[in-house]
Amino acid sequence: MAKAPRKSPEGRRGARSGDERAALLRRVAELEEREAHARQILQKVGVSIWEEDFSQVQEALSALRRQGVQDVRAYCAEHPEFVRHAVGLVRVVDVNDTSLRMFHASSREELLGSLERIFLPETLEVFIEQLVTLAEGRSSLQAESVVRTLDGQRIDVFFTFAWDAVVGRADRALVTLMDISERKVAERALQESETRFRNMADHAPVMMWVTDAQGSCVYLNRHWYDFTGQTEATALGFGWLNALHPDDVESTQAIFLDANARHAPFRLDYRLRRVDGEYRWAIDAASPRFGPGGEFLGYIGSVIDITERRRREDLLRFLVETGTTLASSLDGAATLTSLARLAVPSLADWCMVDLVEEDGSVRRVEVAVADPADALLAEEVRRFPARMDGNPGHPPTTALREGRSVLLSEVKPDLLPPLAHNDAHARTMAAVRTISLMSVPLMARGRTLGVLTFISTAHSGRHYGTAELAAAEDLARRAALTADNARLYRDAQRAVRLRDEFLSVASHELKTPLTPLSLKLQVLVREVQARCEAPLAQRLLGHLDACRHQVKRLSELVHGLLDVTHLSEGQLYLEREEVDLVVLVREVVARLQSQAERTGSPLMLEAEGPVVGQWDRLRLEQVVSHLLSNAVKYGAGHPVSIRVQATGARAHLVVKDQGIGMEPQMLARIFEKFERGVSERHYGGLGLGLYVTRQTLHAMGGTVSVESAPGKGATFTVELPLRQSPAAS
Repeated sequence: MAKAPRKSPEGRRGARSGDERAALLRRVAELEEREAHARQILQKVGVSIWEEDFSQVQEALSALRRQGVQDVRAYCAEHPEFVRHAVGLVRVVDVNDTSLRMFHASSREELLGSLERIFLPETLEVFIEQLVTLAEGRSSLQAESVVRTLDGQRIDVFFTFAWDAVVGRADRALVTLMDISERKVAERALQESETRFRNMADHAPVMMWVTDAQGSCVYLNRHWYDFTGQTEATALGFGWLNALHPDDVESTQAIFLDANARHAPFRLDYRLRRVDGEYRWAIDAASPRFGPGGEFLGYIGSVIDITERRRREDLLRFLVETGTTLASSLDGAATLTSLARLAVPSLADWCMVDLVEEDGSVRRVEVAVADPADALLAEEVRRFPARMDGNPGHPPTTALREGRSVLLSEVKPDLLPPLAHNDAHARTMAAVRTISLMSVPLMARGRTLGVLTFISTAHSGRHYGTAELAAAEDLARRAALTADNARLYRDAQRAVRLRDEFLSVASHELKTPLTPLSLKLQVLVREVQARCEAPLAQRLLGHLDACRHQVKRLSELVHGLLDVTHLSEGQLYLEREEVDLVVLVREVVARLQSQAERTGSPLMLEAEGPVVGQWDRLRLEQVVSHLLSNAVKYGAGHPVSIRVQATGARAHLVVKDQGIGMEPQMLARIFEKFERGVSERHYGGLGLGLYVTRQTLHAMGGTVSVESAPGKGATFTVELPLRQSPAAS
């Protein structure tokens, strides 16, 4: 087999060169295809892309360097004409299709060449940054600015500058512009809204604040800073807690952080330090903020000074409490002492009560203090009450002498000496450290009974005003009425004691001649019966019988008065024994039957079997006699029914007449002393019988009640225990 001829080295090298050339052509075609594809993408992308020639600008910057210019930014600021000249040196080489649409151009040629057609004065600021970036050798820059379209419309854009971005051209820059007009409009609207919010918040009459999602305070309005004296540096974040009273910080922070973790609204009270150092009560209320997607953004809240409202509420609560105290006792001095202790610390740090004695002197009956450490000083203060002959400038003395209130809203140390009675008093007043004071007279029915003095110290920092003075005057009016009522009550008690003493003496004195008078009448009756002729004897016996009747009636009245005095003195003694109520009532009925028949009101007794109990016979007979006598007296010619029965462990006596009856409003009063159910002009008596009846029955463990109506008669019901209770033994 013949051998193939061998290739020469030249032949082999020629083959390889052809292959390499083909590969290179394929590579070039591939790159061209990629470039075309990239250019197609750049043309269709939604971002404006500009290729710009900066070669002349670079030469201008090189010239500046040769001149020794180091700070290009400062040079541009001093030479604005250089900036405008540099803008004219830039040449736009190419733009994409998006640029045509963004700048309202009909062809690329309209955008090629100079940049001056799309620049605004604001655009120059970003261009200066381009020059600085280029001079410093940095490769890129991003910034926001504004340009104009070919028809003059402004566009907010986001610039991106990249140097050496065009392959093979170190003097070319690739610039992208993204239209951010809508975002800037939204940002401006948001900024405008925030400006309006801040403006409204800064002029709002309340303190306002805003936090982020972590609970950190990011905004406080001007009112907060004016009120607390804080600044943004000291208040934002959690610095606002430093303006709270130290005792309120921990609880306030805990409530706030708990609500923040739960994204829940909250409301709380705390004491807030004002710029002058006074702590004021404030209410803090807030609601959570949420974004469009429901995400928690933080809180917006308000803080309102509620010190005055709280003081009014405290004053109202204090007045309600004192009203209970004033109504609880008829001891004037004791009531005012309790009142002073209630006033501390609700209304005052110190409260003093001065009372005018019956001899005209003034006694300080109470000095109440809020701080126990002032107890010894309070004893010293007792030595200096208001004085009629004292310093007329002394507030309690002024109130006492002139009958008017004295309000010192602010008391400075140099004001104290002129107000004191003497040097010792001035030293004591200085030791109290008074910062505000009220002295209010206690006046009732035109008389000044004393003075209430309220003092505020640095202990509370309270300063009195018209609201506190009005509350103090209202309190003083009611306290004065209570003290005056207590005095009137004491006077009434004294008068009652004197009356009872008089009745007791008068009753005994009246009883003394009644006994011999009754005996003399009995002797006269026997003498007339023995010695006088029948016609004369009959006339004389009639007169004597009338006398005996009147003596008996007078004796009953005297016994009634004696019973009243014994009851008032707690000296009603009982001699209990076994008594059959049925038998006792029959005896009384038999004694009164003739009188009852004469008046047309016969007594009708209804009783079954004995009703036996442990009672005082004589006093029970007195009760029955009085009830039956009243029924006959007011029976108006109708029968009177009496029923006696035992029910369980109690005895019942019911006396019912069909007479004139009583008005409903009288039923609760007729068992009181000297009260009557009918006119005394038509029916005599002292109005003591039913009072003695009720008290006697009460002493024996029983009760008496009445039912009546005008023209319908009256029904009296007596209940008595059949056995003596241990408490009554």
